[in-house]
Amino acid sequence: MKPSYARYLAVGVLLVGVALIVWTAVSDPDDDPGFTETASTPTAAPQSESSEAPATTATDAAPTTETAPVAPTTTTTEALEPIPVLGTAFTLSKLDGWLNTDATSLEEIREQNSITVVQFWTFGCRNCKKTLDALGQLHADFRDRGVEVVGVHSPEFAYEANVDNIIEAAAELGVVWPIALDTRKYNFHVWQEGPTAYWPRVYVIDSDNQIRFDRRGDGAHTYRELYETVERLLAET
Repeated sequence: MKPSYARYLAVGVLLVGVALIVWTAVSDPDDDPGFTETASTPTAAPQSESSEAPATTATDAAPTTETAPVAPTTTTTEALEPIPVLGTAFTLSKLDGWLNTDATSLEEIREQNSITVVQFWTFGCRNCKKTLDALGQLHADFRDRGVEVVGVHSPEFAYEANVDNIIEAAAELGVVWPIALDTRKYNFHVWQEGPTAYWPRVYVIDSDNQIRFDRRGDGAHTYRELYETVERLLAET
């Protein structure tokens, strides 16, 4: 019996097909040098324990009680001009007495204080009355710090020379500091040399009996400056 070549051919084709199926099943596409993989999202690099933590946004940051250091600021302040010495103060003489004090002279008051504020005034003077609140504030703020106010009462009219009237007016106006009675206006003119003298006029005298402030009139700026001058002199003392 002759062998069947068709049979042999069919068996061979079958073997080749099986071999192709097996090869396809065990083949790995990664082994193909033409195969590439494209990531859809970037992959973050691994972070070690010593790496710094990523920064957080302002809304994610945890609250803290620490206050951020503030950089020092520098301000340029002009140096104040020295308070000038305007001369040597006179004494008070030929007085008709004192009110609101046991002292008998300006020198006695000066010895007990480092600064003396002397104001020439009279109770009927409208301009003088405008200054009394400022003097009262100065007296209240500094009387325990070695500052005394002395009102030298130099009357303009006859009724202002009456001691009872002065006492009554001082009580009504709140004048509680010492009052020197310059009834004949002798000191009023000695301290204010020249053809014109003023109500009110105010001086500041330091511990060396030097005049450090001299102003006339009732301007608010004058009495603010008076207050500031007393403050500065106390600081220097």
